[in-house]
Amino acid sequence: MPSYLLLLNAVLAFMATTGCGQSTCCSNGPVYCLNAIKDVWLEGGSNKNSYGLIIGKHPEFLKKRSLIQFGDIPSDCGNIVSAKLYLKYWYSHKASWQNITNINRTVQVHQVKQDWTESQATSTHHKTGIKWSKPYLALDGTDANPNTLDTVIFPPTKPWLQLDITEAAQNWKNGERNYGVLIWATNENDDGWDIRFHSREHCNDKPFLSIFCN
Repeated sequence: MPSYLLLLNAVLAFMATTGCGQSTCCSNGPVYCLNAIKDVWLEGGSNKNSYGLIIGKHPEFLKKRSLIQFGDIPSDCGNIVSAKLYLKYWYSHKASWQNITNINRTVQVHQVKQDWTESQATSTHHKTGIKWSKPYLALDGTDANPNTLDTVIFPPTKPWLQLDITEAAQNWKNGERNYGVLIWATNENDDGWDIRFHSREHCNDKPFLSIFCN
C-alpha cells in the first residue's frame, strides 16, 4: 500500500476513534485544517448570523438549513485525497411547551454555487436585494449542486458530525469558486426536534475542514 494511504488510514482511524475531540485537525504536513470563514443558519426572511448552526424543525416554527464556507485550498496541496467537514453537536431543541418525540434526521450536504454574505443571507436572499433562485436554495445547479456530497443519519455516534465533501474540495482546487456548502435534513418538514451545532463563534469547538493531500 502506498505510504500516503497508510498515513491517511492512520489519520482517519484516529478521528473515527476520538471524533477528533479537539477542535483542530489532528496533524500537519499533508493534512491541512481549514477554519470556517463564515457560517449562518437560514430560517425565514431575517438574517440568523448568530451563535450556532441549525437544521430541521419543530412544531410552530419554520424549517432551518445552514450554510458554511471554509478558507481556500492551500496552494501547496497537490491532489486532494479526502476532505472531511466536522461540526460539533451542541444539542437538539424543541419549545418547552411542546410534547413531541425526537426523530432521526437524514442529513445531506451540497456544494453551493452562489456567493452569499454572512450578515445578510436569509432563506430567501443570499445578499440584500438578491434572491436565491428558490427559498432555502434551489438544488438544481443554480444555487447549489443537485448531487449530494454525503448523507449521514443523525444522531451521530461521535460528538463531532463528519461529512465527506471531497468532491466539492476537488472542484474548488480545480478552479471552481468556493462558496461553501449547504447542510440540511431531507425530512426537514417533519416535526421533531431541530439539531444544533456550534458555529465559528464558539471559543473552542469551531467547525473545520480536514483535507488530506498528496
